[in-house]
Amino acid sequence: MSKFYDETYKWSLYEKYHNGFTLTELCEISGISDKSLHEWFKRFDYEYAQASVTSLSTVRQSNARLKKAIRQGRLELTLLQETGIKAIPEIVRILYAQRVLSRYGPNQVCRTLKIRKSNLYYHVFRKPELTTYEKHDQELRPAIQKICASSPKRIGAERIRQQLIKQGFTVGKKKVLQLLRESDLRYLPPDKQVTTHTSWQINCVNLLARNFSPSRPNMVWLSDITEIKTDSGPCYLCVVLDLFARRIVAARIAIQKDAKLVCRTFKNAFTARDSPKDLLFHSDQGTQYTGHKFRSLLHDCDVTQSFSAPGVPYDNAPMESFFGSLKTEEIHRYRYHGISDLVSSLKEYLEFYNHKRPHSSIGNQTPAQAEEIYFKKQNAVSISTDCVPFACKK
Repeated sequence: MSKFYDETYKWSLYEKYHNGFTLTELCEISGISDKSLHEWFKRFDYEYAQASVTSLSTVRQSNARLKKAIRQGRLELTLLQETGIKAIPEIVRILYAQRVLSRYGPNQVCRTLKIRKSNLYYHVFRKPELTTYEKHDQELRPAIQKICASSPKRIGAERIRQQLIKQGFTVGKKKVLQLLRESDLRYLPPDKQVTTHTSWQINCVNLLARNFSPSRPNMVWLSDITEIKTDSGPCYLCVVLDLFARRIVAARIAIQKDAKLVCRTFKNAFTARDSPKDLLFHSDQGTQYTGHKFRSLLHDCDVTQSFSAPGVPYDNAPMESFFGSLKTEEIHRYRYHGISDLVSSLKEYLEFYNHKRPHSSIGNQTPAQAEEIYFKKQNAVSISTDCVPFACKK
């Protein structure tokens, strides 16, 4: 009777055959004829050979795909290094390398990002000390912030520098301006204005001739009008400035730019200063100043009138400088809904300008301090301690 043998038993005999047993020995052990054993072993040899060929082919295909992917990766990496990586500053690459350094190691990171290993070690593992200039800047920043906070950021770079010098710092105006611009875009330099030079009018003579250093108060007054925009419409500010101490003597605001505005502003200033004698009044050649009404007022007050050349703002430079400071330090910082908001803001600024804001042309003193020192030297009393109460003509 035939006996059934499973594949596991046949495979065990096949392994014994390959381990050194002969067919005769296997016949004796198993009781199976050598013909049957030979057929089994032949079939196993064929199946094993086929399996080996299939496995080798799969490995070769996998290796080919991996080699292709590696070549493609190398090409992409080379292209990135030649075009993109080198265009990025090395310090930026070093900052990125710090984030992946623990994952890939310094050698791989430096090769991939094209970083010199010495630079990477310098920035990552060695903490360089601050330079003398950096330490100086760190000391200056809080001092500048304190000065700006005490003056609602209305003070310019030169005034800040003067106060820093008084505190013991050695610093230039450009350094102060640089530190201001790091935190406040308002200190970016404004666009330069283009001016034109035109011919003089015969009856408008420049008696001041850019002599901006009078010897006493109430010797030269400057005046001008500027437009200020509000949500309700434009308003016009007229100012009278005493050139000696750059002090604002009177100011009025109106919604119309006419001779009445100029006349009322001058009357306020003239009355507040007790009708000074030998006064020179300088302005531009606007119709408000050249008209018969205002000229008659000056003639009645025995005031000599002087004019700038048309289109030459340098002839009235201190007045233009004041308007520039006013707009930079106050007007452009706020939005005004109407004339009442504007009046409140201007009152606050004029008080600040006369009593708290130092001026370089008068030895970095405030206008009030400069006049007070002058009258003390003259053994006299100041005729006015404040700007005329701010007037608003609606």
